[in-house]
Amino acid sequence: MLISENYLKFLFISILLIYSAHVFSINKDELEYKDRVYSENIKSMRMHLDGWEVSYPILDMHGDNSLLFSFDYLESVSEAFYYTIIHCNADWKPSNLMFFEYADGFEENQIRDYESSYNTHVHYTHYNILFPNNDIRFTKSGNYLLVVYSYESNKKIIACTKRFMIVEQILEIEGRVNPSADNLHRRTSHKLDFKIFRNNLYIDDPFREIKIVIMQNFQWHNKIEGLQPSFINHYELVYEFEERNLFRASNEYRYFTFHDTERLSERVEHIDFRHPYYYIRLYADESNLFRRYSSYEDINGSYVIRTQKFGTQDYSEIEADYAIVHFKLNYDVPVDNAEVYIFGELSNREISDEYKMEYNLETRAYEKILLLKQGYYNYRYLLVDNDKNKPPDHAFFEGSHFETENDYLLFIYHREPGRTYDKLVAYRKFNSRD
Repeated sequence: MLISENYLKFLFISILLIYSAHVFSINKDELEYKDRVYSENIKSMRMHLDGWEVSYPILDMHGDNSLLFSFDYLESVSEAFYYTIIHCNADWKPSNLMFFEYADGFEENQIRDYESSYNTHVHYTHYNILFPNNDIRFTKSGNYLLVVYSYESNKKIIACTKRFMIVEQILEIEGRVNPSADNLHRRTSHKLDFKIFRNNLYIDDPFREIKIVIMQNFQWHNKIEGLQPSFINHYELVYEFEERNLFRASNEYRYFTFHDTERLSERVEHIDFRHPYYYIRLYADESNLFRRYSSYEDINGSYVIRTQKFGTQDYSEIEADYAIVHFKLNYDVPVDNAEVYIFGELSNREISDEYKMEYNLETRAYEKILLLKQGYYNYRYLLVDNDKNKPPDHAFFEGSHFETENDYLLFIYHREPGRTYDKLVAYRKFNSRD
């Protein structure tokens, strides 16, 4: 008996639908579509291009690179973790696509690449996922949310979530970071002017079909979106404005390093060991608001894992130890109606209570302790007004200077007429020093 190809395809899709309904019972509407750690035992959650620690989690669908996602689980025994991915639209809400429409492989997969820490005072298990892999491959471009979870009494417990992008480079882009023409913002801000060449993609109505998102150093809370072309011709979409594409430049990120837990290193004032933790006290910071710009290299808020043992530099993720790090920001009086947060990739570039500082009346300073893995860290102090309608302020403690080196990430999304999801059809990174 011959079985038609259409029948086999129908049978395959039916099996996938049944399998998907069985294995993935997490309510997508209850998820927060952001970088978030739900378990206090999970630390150092990161995603970057494999082999490039300070890169952003953006993968060319047709390129040769891979994305590496990793985290540490701070328990004496390892845990069985699983993961799935969810396709999202440009606004980071789940698209209407079913799993088999945006990926090949299995919707639920166990994380099989893990290893226990070696020769560390704080025991942990280090987990890795490399994308794409034999279990899952992407067939659609766009925004994605990675969901990691475990099982407890046959119930799925979310451990962490991480956003990333898959791009198919269809459109060409030209652009440049420029100073503002407004004298009020010229010395404190950057703006990104750019053109989109639409030769390779038919766009009937760019005002409806194209969505623009610009991010500064992969920061989520001050992204610019919703821009419409300022000029259109047959070949180009031009986006040049006075203020709508304007970012405050802020300042270079602060930094510290603790590769070696036995010797003081740059920005570290004191090291003490009280079993089972090392205690690292950083030199107290001061506000940079009224200081002149000082040029030094940073990594735009990221961090890299490094440890130094036996006099050699070690890049091993499983030999780096954890330490309790004490941050201190001198400030004469607490700021009214606002909170202060430590911000950077160490906080998942999010604003969360775990990184909120407390004001100490005795020391007249904002203080915070964090459990961090050995390495080199960028960070800054962020002022968040109690009025949620006001954006977080990167300049209140840091100042803002046009000379600051920043990355600006431009994402171009396209929704074809009649489609119910957004494709990511172009991405480009611009730097304010280029």
